[in-house]
Amino acid sequence: MKRQIVTFAAGGICALSWLALGLWSGASAQSSFPDPNANCPPAECGRVSPFIPMQSAEAVHMGLVWKKDSEKPKILFHARFPQYIPNDMSDPALVDRAIARGAFTTAGNQFNSSLRDVLHGFDPFLGLGQARSAEDSFQRLTYGGYLMRQGLSMSVPTRIKANRTMERQLLFDISHPDAFKNTEPQNGKFHTALLDEADFAMNRAAFAENGYSKNMFYNTYCNARVTLADGRVYVFGGHDMQSDNGLYKVQVFDPETETWRKRREPCDLANWKRDPFGRELFARDPNAQFFDNCDPRNQQSTQPSEPSDQKYARWYPSAAPLPNDMVLVLGGFDQDNTVAPDPARATKGRANQSQSDTAFTASRVNIVVPEVYDPKTDRNIALENARMAFPLYPQMESVQTGPGRDDWKVCTMNGEIDYGAETAEDTPATPGYRNAQGVRTLGGARFGVGGGTPNFTKGTTWCLDVLGALKDPNRNMPARNHWTLVDTASEVRPYCCPTASQIEIDGNGRTVSHQWFMISGTDASGQTGTVERIDFADASPRWEKVGNILQPLATTKAVLLPDGKVLIGQGVNRAANCTVDGRPCTFEEREGHAFQMFDPSTGAVKKLAKTTVSRGLHGTATLLPNATVFFAGENREALVRPDDPSFPLMSSYAGLLPRGDPDQGVPVGQVFSPPYLFTAGGGSARRPVITEAPEEISFRGHFDIEIAGRADQIGSVVLLRSDHNTHSLTTGDRYVKLAFREKDHGGRGERGDKGDKRDRDDESELRVVAPKLPAQAVPGIYMLFVVDRNGVPSVGKKVVLKPETRGPSLEFK
Repeated sequence: MKRQIVTFAAGGICALSWLALGLWSGASAQSSFPDPNANCPPAECGRVSPFIPMQSAEAVHMGLVWKKDSEKPKILFHARFPQYIPNDMSDPALVDRAIARGAFTTAGNQFNSSLRDVLHGFDPFLGLGQARSAEDSFQRLTYGGYLMRQGLSMSVPTRIKANRTMERQLLFDISHPDAFKNTEPQNGKFHTALLDEADFAMNRAAFAENGYSKNMFYNTYCNARVTLADGRVYVFGGHDMQSDNGLYKVQVFDPETETWRKRREPCDLANWKRDPFGRELFARDPNAQFFDNCDPRNQQSTQPSEPSDQKYARWYPSAAPLPNDMVLVLGGFDQDNTVAPDPARATKGRANQSQSDTAFTASRVNIVVPEVYDPKTDRNIALENARMAFPLYPQMESVQTGPGRDDWKVCTMNGEIDYGAETAEDTPATPGYRNAQGVRTLGGARFGVGGGTPNFTKGTTWCLDVLGALKDPNRNMPARNHWTLVDTASEVRPYCCPTASQIEIDGNGRTVSHQWFMISGTDASGQTGTVERIDFADASPRWEKVGNILQPLATTKAVLLPDGKVLIGQGVNRAANCTVDGRPCTFEEREGHAFQMFDPSTGAVKKLAKTTVSRGLHGTATLLPNATVFFAGENREALVRPDDPSFPLMSSYAGLLPRGDPDQGVPVGQVFSPPYLFTAGGGSARRPVITEAPEEISFRGHFDIEIAGRADQIGSVVLLRSDHNTHSLTTGDRYVKLAFREKDHGGRGERGDKGDKRDRDDESELRVVAPKLPAQAVPGIYMLFVVDRNGVPSVGKKVVLKPETRGPSLEFK
């Protein structure tokens, strides 16, 4: 066994000193806003930290990144426009003017009018009339004149002046001594509006900018991303200008250099960086609509083609790591940006009305062709022969289907194979899919698009034979082959619901169970709290209802924990028919403030501590190595507490509320410490300790680890794969429970191959059975935990599960 000593303190929630949660005791209440869980025992409820400033960007996309020789990960995250800074998109002078005119005490989002959108922004609140600066050119020069409002006013303008010049993709070093500092270290802050410039200054040193300065040249918002065994993060798709318009690009983040693989820089971005706001351009041509030879409606200006591109542009796709160390990309939407923006946009802007871009939006199509990305060649293969329509962000799961290494498929939720005739998208009267050169082509379907939510209503689980589709000699011929219908769930889950993946492997390396959970759903009555499960290890896998969360919620976040339970956090349900136990939902229930614990072994759900903010669609969560969970994300305007006493506001669903002003919102994160980290008296639980473990493990065979204390106190050994997540979706997370035994050294007290004596009460060695096949535990970076018989986990040890060597990559055509 490759020897590496990893020693941590045996007890305490802060077993990793670099995660300094001990700065907060949780015992006292701050005078301006108390800890909402002060009277809730942490051994029963867990503990929720105060707010952690997240600087210039909400963590709408978030995940751990690891250097090869480090046990300490960082968090890579971003939100809208990682390639620009806030001052590019939002005029700081207008933000400050809005604040001076009472933005913090006037209902509504008063920062809207700060956006650099000359075609819409003569907001009477600012008292500017039409006297706006000619520099308000971002919409024209980088957006092609399309609607710029969507989402940006909820995200970019900020009252924290120090953040306005920062890039909007960041690396958060959670081991930095300043990472969790707060201006009120004894109590912390639980009210977003209380955070100020001083709070953001205290932990600023823990964040490094990772946007344009590190070769990020594209708006990868609403992308799909995975981490592979090489530690790199692979990002697929995103935004090209307005919402729904997809990217062809594949971005690659290298944690060793903390930079992005350099792709071709678009001319619209390059020109903006050279001539911000078009000052030089407008000095010589006041009526210019775009930079010279750089029309942003020409996709070669916004995303110039290169060999690493996907064949199809995608917005809201899903990507999943595969057992062969490739990546499968499914779904996503795109629009035809040869269709012009709203022709009345300037007139509407002068009248303080928002443009609609109706024709452009109506051109939206589902991308029905899967693609497989090979990291070794940095190329994609389009599976034209395996078409299927999916809603936004489809769920995926790799499943072993036989005894061999290549006996696996990828199973999905809500796929629709009957999405209409292939020719429908290519008729001249119907805007169809266009490739990067603007040529109309097959590949996108009109199914489920138009006026509202895609009508995916069947709850089907289809499984794709990826290898079969790749090997098909007719791979480039449009068809709907290589999919098998497994079962249909009782409810549908388009764009609403998280998953949890659990596998148990026996002492012979065989799969005992492979359970895939869908948490919450929708039926004819609307949102539900139903939990359904399918076990792919069964001879005939079938969906079955196994429980319910506390109340119906969409976009909850589900995080697999080392003890085999699933932490469910946040989510929202603002429907008029939201009920709990036959009564209308309270405000906190609608906003999903209470954390919950789902036990897959019993189906039971337990209510835990509560947070003080809502994190809906754009919230995220990830497991940290010390077995706590980091929650972040959501539009900053939604993070303002509804009971901010600044002024009352009528809510459409809860009557008169003292509601906080959205302009007060700032990006924040919180750490949830599960109950397993505490004793009944409120102290820190004594934790098992891994003292020695391999840095890498392989499929088949076994590996050995050493622990402090007696082997008979260990209840389980597990691997947890924690991938990047967004919009309450993860497609690479997996809990793998491994068989183990105490290693026999041939005599009491002997270390065996090392020959020295030891006290069995001080240290033990465990022999752990490794996964046998790649579909049981997809290659990647895992955290290895030992869990004692009381359910208390160790600190996680980073372990790389190496991919199996394979032959030459498939031919790319």
